[in-house]
Amino acid sequence: MDPKGSWGIAIGAVVVLLAVGGVFYSMKKGGGLVLRPTPSPAVVQQLEAEKQPKIKLVFSKDGHYVTVNISNLFADTLEYNLIYDAVVKKSPLQTGVNAAASVAGKSTYSQEQLLGSESSGKFTYHEDITNAIMELTLRDDQGRSIFTATYPFSVSAGSSAELNSE
Repeated sequence: MDPKGSWGIAIGAVVVLLAVGGVFYSMKKGGGLVLRPTPSPAVVQQLEAEKQPKIKLVFSKDGHYVTVNISNLFADTLEYNLIYDAVVKKSPLQTGVNAAASVAGKSTYSQEQLLGSESSGKFTYHEDITNAIMELTLRDDQGRSIFTATYPFSVSAGSSAELNSE
């Protein structure tokens, strides 16, 4: 074996041993790696029953629009999805619409929502809507969920529905 190669291996081994020894010494002295748990965010208080929202859906005479009315709001933002089975261009599919809004300082929200889609002024309406639900989430000023519920509903042209969670 080449004596020069042996010296290189020996020097490398000493460097590794010194590094490992330094790590162990440092850990024994208390200067080593300190593991701290990740702080978990404070548990958010969910809305009490008397502060939960009241929801009313009002359907247009042709059933192509719904006005979503939410009152008794105690939140900073709201998000909802209206999910349902429908017939679109003669094809059955699960579809829906959604919305989000800032409601900080407001106790009511009202928004007309198209049950369909619009592109370049051309409307496609969702027909024969069944198995409909509304998923609602309310959030506080830090974006944390303070209320989530799912509400079943039926679309009936020209009528209205007050929703109660499942």
